[in-house]
Amino acid sequence: MAEIRQETQQHSGLNLSAILFALFKRKWTILLCAAVGIIAAAAFYFFYPPVYESQAKLLVRYVLERSAVDSIDSANARPADVASSNDRVIGAEIQILTSWDLAAQVADAIGAKRLGTPSKEAAAGSIFSGLQATALKGSNIIFVSYKNRDPQIATLVLQELLSRYFVKHLEVHRSAGAFDFVTQQTDQVRARLNQTADALKSLRDKTGIVSLKEGSDALTAEAAKTQDQLNAAEADLAQYKAVVKQTGEKSKSKKWKSKSSPSEKTPQSEKAQVAGIEAKVEILKARLRDVQQRMKQLSEMGPQMEELERKREMDEANYKYFAASLEKARIDEALDPSKMPNISAVQRPSPPMLEIKTRLKISLGLAGGGIALGIALALLRGLVLSRTVGRPLSLETQLHIPLMLSIPYSNARNGHLALPPNGSQANPRALATRRHHSKLAPWEAGHFIRPYCDAIRDRLGLYFELNHLTHKPKLVGIAGFSQDAGASTLAAGLASSLSETNDGKVLLVDVNLGPEEVHPFFKGKPAYPLNAALRPKEKMASAADNLYLATVGSSNTGGPAQIGLKKFFDMMPNLKASDFDYIIFDMPPLDQTSPTWGMAAFMDKLLLIVEAEKNNRDLIKRGYGKLVAERDNVSVVVNKTRSYIPRWLDSGS
Repeated sequence: MAEIRQETQQHSGLNLSAILFALFKRKWTILLCAAVGIIAAAAFYFFYPPVYESQAKLLVRYVLERSAVDSIDSANARPADVASSNDRVIGAEIQILTSWDLAAQVADAIGAKRLGTPSKEAAAGSIFSGLQATALKGSNIIFVSYKNRDPQIATLVLQELLSRYFVKHLEVHRSAGAFDFVTQQTDQVRARLNQTADALKSLRDKTGIVSLKEGSDALTAEAAKTQDQLNAAEADLAQYKAVVKQTGEKSKSKKWKSKSSPSEKTPQSEKAQVAGIEAKVEILKARLRDVQQRMKQLSEMGPQMEELERKREMDEANYKYFAASLEKARIDEALDPSKMPNISAVQRPSPPMLEIKTRLKISLGLAGGGIALGIALALLRGLVLSRTVGRPLSLETQLHIPLMLSIPYSNARNGHLALPPNGSQANPRALATRRHHSKLAPWEAGHFIRPYCDAIRDRLGLYFELNHLTHKPKLVGIAGFSQDAGASTLAAGLASSLSETNDGKVLLVDVNLGPEEVHPFFKGKPAYPLNAALRPKEKMASAADNLYLATVGSSNTGGPAQIGLKKFFDMMPNLKASDFDYIIFDMPPLDQTSPTWGMAAFMDKLLLIVEAEKNNRDLIKRGYGKLVAERDNVSVVVNKTRSYIPRWLDSGS
């Protein structure tokens, strides 16, 4: 039950129901913004000048990067070697197509006057802004388009752009202007190569060696051979000297008896042979010294020869490179940009076509923007800026306050009145409605408030039973957070509903009015001062069966009267001693000076009336918390609730 406080879940009030409530509540704002957006979209679509578009397609098979310093190796001259992927190659070509330099060249060729601009810079900017080049990912087809309000200019600009793009492509990738530079470099390298060759030839003639390595190996081998021959000759010389010496010693001690035979060696022949061997040894020593001298000379001049040979090899490589580069530059110089093998036009610039995609997108954007603006404003006002309680459910989800009942808003037709404020036309704080409406008293059966008052009556009875409140009279206070909350109508209706249970008499006390003031809806029914009603000296006239009316205040005040707490406390014995079963207090709205704060503690039950979409959430939370802190007998009723959401979408608010 709503009157028995239960612990509520701590969850946010932002949900689908709250969003739908905010949107449908401010549907006219959304419709107005949508209408403005649609009107703006229609105006833009029909009054925006037509734009014509010409389209072309380019096929980029590969990109061959060549410059004056590229490698000449055929393996390094493969297509698309510099660009690591096809997407990068296509991206580079798109940047060339949409470059400012190319746009400036086209503007200069066509003329600023023909393009309808005051200067070449403005013409280039016009071309640059209307040009678009795109490519699908992984594709080597580039889509190029140009838009202009003049159909002839659209095709002309795109034709000129493509023709100059091929030239620009060669300038970027092929170094077409490097022929003279490469020729000069080739001549310089050739001169250095000849100079190095002459210096190397002179050094070879001086040393007598053609190749440094081969000459060094030959001298080493010759020196080794000469040394071996010298060693052998010296051994033979030592041998023959020993033989000659031995032969001379024998000839002194022996006499020759007979004449020696011709084949027998004599000491003279052996000495001659020793002399020949000595001469051979000297020759070999001289040859060895010569070889060693040549080896020494070679070792001294070897680094110079090595440096010249390395320089010659480098100059030869550079010469071959620049010769090949010269040939490439000569080919690039003579290449026709329109006949490049790697790029071709799949589609030449098409005839101008009326372009409506951009206009349609902008028109749809304006229409959608109007709708989005309306939705944003509705959500902003309903969910962010609004600090009121719009739905009964938000009372529980956002403020965590139990809800007893919610009463829908009703217009003033056929006696079904919206709950009137606490005030009349003469007295704003009296319960009143506009006089030109046909009115029914809240205690009459046809009044729209009666079903809800009956429901509150039943719940109050159950509350009193569960809490064992059997004393009489039972004091029930009804107060709102504003004058227009409808507390007076609800109090009158509840009093009438309680009086119909045949449980006893019911006294409706209006704390807002003095004794000389009468509720307009009483229709002449007598309203007694509270003191007189509690201690009547004569029989009281009833407004309806078992229903009596009373007011609180001084007869000398012409305006609203407020009862002091001390005076109300002094009345408590008379209240408890009265013969009424229920006393319903129509109490002033809760504000800083309201006596309701003090009187609430004396009530057996206090009903707080919240006016939907009017009362501030923070004010409700503070007021409810303060009243509950003093006595836990407070229930909340949300009045004048409106359901803006269609029933088939409304999941309960």
